[in-house]
Amino acid sequence: MRNSPIRIDTGKASALVAAEEAEAADAEQLRNLGYPQLLRRGLSGFRNAGVAYSIICVTGGMSLTYGLIGMVYGGPAVVFWGWLGVGLLVLALGAAMGELTSAYPTSGGLYYWSARLARHHSAAWAWFTGWFNVVGLVAGVAASSYGFTFFACAFGDMQWGWNVTPTLEGIVYVAVLLVMAVLGSFGGKIIGFFGALSIWWNTVLSLVIIIALLAVPEHHQSAGFVLTTFVNRSTLHWNWYVSILGLLVGAETFVGYDACAHLSEETKQPGVAAARGMVRAILAATVLGAIVIYALSSAIQDYASEAAGTRTHSPVGDIFVDALGFTFGKLLVLGLAVALFVCVNGCLASNSRMVYAFSRDFARTDDGRNHRLSKLMSSVDLESRTPRVAVWFSCLGALLIGALQLWSTVAFATAVTVNVIGLYTAYAIPVFLRLRLGDDFERGAWHLGRWSKTVGWIAVGWVALADVLFCLPVVQPVFTWGDFPYTLPAFLLVIGGAALWWGLSARKWFIGPRSMGTPEQLAALEGELVGAQRSSPTGV
Repeated sequence: MRNSPIRIDTGKASALVAAEEAEAADAEQLRNLGYPQLLRRGLSGFRNAGVAYSIICVTGGMSLTYGLIGMVYGGPAVVFWGWLGVGLLVLALGAAMGELTSAYPTSGGLYYWSARLARHHSAAWAWFTGWFNVVGLVAGVAASSYGFTFFACAFGDMQWGWNVTPTLEGIVYVAVLLVMAVLGSFGGKIIGFFGALSIWWNTVLSLVIIIALLAVPEHHQSAGFVLTTFVNRSTLHWNWYVSILGLLVGAETFVGYDACAHLSEETKQPGVAAARGMVRAILAATVLGAIVIYALSSAIQDYASEAAGTRTHSPVGDIFVDALGFTFGKLLVLGLAVALFVCVNGCLASNSRMVYAFSRDFARTDDGRNHRLSKLMSSVDLESRTPRVAVWFSCLGALLIGALQLWSTVAFATAVTVNVIGLYTAYAIPVFLRLRLGDDFERGAWHLGRWSKTVGWIAVGWVALADVLFCLPVVQPVFTWGDFPYTLPAFLLVIGGAALWWGLSARKWFIGPRSMGTPEQLAALEGELVGAQRSSPTGV
């Protein structure tokens, strides 16, 4: 009897070898940037992009701003054309950031870029960029949690007749944050799962909304109504000014895509995948969001009633119910809540990685100080390879901001708007520094070629305009306690606090990103982590 020959699948063997070589190359690239590979690198480019796509949340996020802002400030025409215009400007900003992600794929993202790109005072640039990014991301977690709470309570009222009170909203808000913090503590697989889910959920839900709103209602608004009708339901009298405020629908939705950079240490081949993910997430949201907006506006049955959201506590919910019936409309509201639930996961993941990376450098100083809190927040759980302390710190920050909602809706709205300004400013600083560096900038595998400078200046110009836009008064008269635009004073308070800390203390010891060792030393540290992982469940 002859022995059967052993067959080796050379294709699978080659693929395995290629994957191992790519993983080794990714780890080596990170070591050359000064950090060991402590986090588990398991995210594909698709899932990396999915996290950013979930944070933009073209269904839930846009539906929230469409009803609360768009139907008041400018109406259908301003919302549609404003969304497209803002989407293209944000695409320029995302592409400029993508170049930097490709060159420096670390979890620190923006503040690391600023330190590497600044010709002088690199620690100061890193300090301010980092704090803008952290403050913006913490408030972003709060904003997405509020969005989920908004639509979850609307569904609860429609399904079970909930009496939606601030106390109930507070309970739902706390619950979603705690659930996502627990899930986020289990590592990149959960994040990757939600990242992939977000792509399918937001895309399929968008298509369902588009098809249903265009096919089911017996009455539709004309294309002329959708594309040319201007509506001013605010207390402001200048239509041109109201049109500018209508741009907030897109400007407040297109944030958080820097998650691609913050998750780069957990992404395979991040020099290309993370950069492409950022651009693809923005482009997909721009196109799909414009079609959803067209469908929503064309399905409006009673503008005044639906803008008030009298039936479902949500203007978009009222459009669904009036156009599609109560049951179908209710299910779509539930779909928006699920989309925002996934959005909370993306925001928390991005924020925790930024906190982890910032703390990693915050803990190392020239004067030998031992920043125990920073070391704790930059620790990595050995079992899950996840910065669990940073996850819970980010959750706590969002809980504190959410407490403002119980005290004052104006204070909460201000905190959320500061989120957007903080993020936009953090986005622009490294792009500006890259432009100043000129041809001395060393490009990564993904770049814009000869369009780099043009796209970069468009991006910086858009951020300068957007920062002004977020601070504009939205009601008239302005100088009343409830309606005063507190965003600018609050933002200046954040800047002032960071500047005061820097001037009095941090400038003496904060050194910004610094290599944690030679590539050989970092590789040895990774080996020690693997050994420790087998014998201890504690963090490192």
